[in-house]
Order: sequence, then C-alpha cells, then structure tokens
Amino acid sequence: MTLNRRLLVSFDWIWFLSVLILGAAGVTAIWSTTEGTTLSYYLGRQLIYLSLAMMILLVMLYFDYHIYTDYIVFAYFAGIAVLILVLVMGHTVHANKSWLRMGIFNFQPSELMKMLTIVALAKYYSESERDSLEVSELLTGGLIVLAPMVLVILQGDLGTAAAFVPIYAGLSFVGGLKRKHVLVVLVAGALLLPAGWMMLKDYQRGRIQTVLNPSSDPRGLGYQPQQSKIAIGSGRFFGKGWKQGTQGQLGFLPARHTDFVFAVLSEERGFLGSISLLGLYLLIVLRLLRAAKEAKDKIGALVIVGALSLFLFHVLINIGMNLGLLPIAGIPLPFISAGGSSLISFFAIMALCMNINMRRFVN
Repeated sequence: MTLNRRLLVSFDWIWFLSVLILGAAGVTAIWSTTEGTTLSYYLGRQLIYLSLAMMILLVMLYFDYHIYTDYIVFAYFAGIAVLILVLVMGHTVHANKSWLRMGIFNFQPSELMKMLTIVALAKYYSESERDSLEVSELLTGGLIVLAPMVLVILQGDLGTAAAFVPIYAGLSFVGGLKRKHVLVVLVAGALLLPAGWMMLKDYQRGRIQTVLNPSSDPRGLGYQPQQSKIAIGSGRFFGKGWKQGTQGQLGFLPARHTDFVFAVLSEERGFLGSISLLGLYLLIVLRLLRAAKEAKDKIGALVIVGALSLFLFHVLINIGMNLGLLPIAGIPLPFISAGGSSLISFFAIMALCMNINMRRFVN
C-alpha cells in the first residue's frame, strides 16, 4: 500500500490529462468532418481505439518499466517477424502494403515497431559504460534502427520509415555522440542527397517541388496544401465554429480526418484553438524533458529521449505540411489523426514514459 501511494503521488496528472484532452480533441474533429459522409464510420472506430488505448495505458503503468526493457530483445525480433509477415500477406491501403487485417479492423505493425525500436536502441546504448559511443556501437545501433526501417520502405511507406531517423539521431546524440562523428554523418548525408533524390518516385519529387513553388501544380500535387492553407487562414482568431468550416464540411480538403486534421481544427477553432493545441504539445514536450532529466537510470532517460524525438518529429512534420512548409509525407498528428495504430502506439509510448517518471523515486 505504501508503494502504491508513493506511485500515485509521483504520477504526473497534468501530463495524463493533456494526453486525454488531445485524444478528445481528435474525436471531436473526426466527428465534425466525417458525419454525414462515407467517412462517418471513423467516429465509432476512433472511440473504440481511444478506449483500447486507455486500457493499454493503464495496464502499462501498473508494471515496472524494467519488465518491458528486460524482454525487449524478444519483443523486437517478434516485431521484425510481424513486419516480414506484412510483406507476405499484408493488406494494401493507398499503395502501401503496411496493414494486417484483424476482423473488421486493420492494424499497422510499423507504428508499434517505432516504440519497440526506441526501447531496443535505448537498451543497447544503456549497456555502454563509456561516456561516448564508439563507431562499432553506432553501427550496431544503426542496424537496430535500419532493419525495421528497410522493411517499412519495402512496404511502400516512406513517411513512416522516415520516422525511425529521429529515433536514431536523438538516442545517439544523448548516448554520447562525438563531434567528429556528427561531422562525418553530415558530410555523408550531403553526398548521398543527390542519390536519394534520384531514388524518389516522380510524385514524391513533385511534392517537394510543390513546397518550393506552390503555384506550379495547383490542381494536382499542390491542391492539398493549398486547401489546407485556405482552411487554416479562414479560421481567423476564434474560428468558424464546430461543423461550420467550409473546407472540411464541403469536402474540399482531402484527408481531412487523418493527415490534415490540424487544418480542420484551425478552421473551426481558429488561431485560439490552434495555439491551445500547440500549447498542449509543448506541455507534453516539457514533461518529457523533465522526466528524462529526473529518470533514475540511464535506460529510463534514453527511452524518454527516443520517445521525445519521435513525438517532435510527428508534430513538426504534420503541422509543417498542413502549413505548406513541408512536403506531404503521410505523418499522422499524435493523438488527433484518425487511425487506431497511431493512436494506440502514442498512448503506449506515453504510458512507458509516465511509468519511468512515476518510479523515479522508487528503489
């Protein structure tokens, strides 16, 4: 009873409520933009996903986080096996063979694999007793991240595959990255950039070119970002009101319940709603930073840093593409975008970080 009381006292309820409010905001946005259309079933599904995510969060909070880190090797390779299974018998959605059918629901294993990769890499780096990582450790860590990343690329989902990069970068930096290694990586990246450009498909290169020149293809690749900016700007300060947005309600804005849900929120809630949403994200970032600083062991701190890197990547990329500042990459907005795989994955990641934080004073 004493231990349970200490855990409850150490639990960050503001952090927990922030996550719940974001999840609720996502449900209301999906309800607003899909009711009365062929997308109406997304509301019911999102409510089911949110309930399941809450259950997973509570279960993950109950057990000490070392249970998850101790068995991560088994979980990581099981995740790799599932990604391979997806390539063999996966379901294709929007040209990406990234889904497994589970009855009437589809599940995207690559979303959960992000968390497993964070814990696996954190576990590996935490076992190093040196202040800085050696080249061999960086290469091994790179392989831990590269294996699921390549499998996701083979599924055709470059956006999700790109999300593994900040995990490796953030954990390697905090794990002890030497300055010369940073320079080598930057130079190598610059040299490989032309080759990477040539490997992109025509529509992917077109999305990047559209960011640089929005008026080049206003009815094609530039249509989505253009409609998104119209929606965000038309919301002004207070917004048009729930279900009152023209771009979202009349269907001018594609993917309004997934990739461009931020534009819907901005149109309906205005600048005030948008800045409130960003404020909640900032609060979570600050909580993650504090939790990493106060973690009682190295692996706990590294796990939180990996989670923070992934979280920031999703928020910045999604909002950036909604504002037309970044190319469309199919990156969901955490806790807001429709879809169970992403929602459950981020709830699980937050649960793991909250778990580490609430046990920072427990021996």
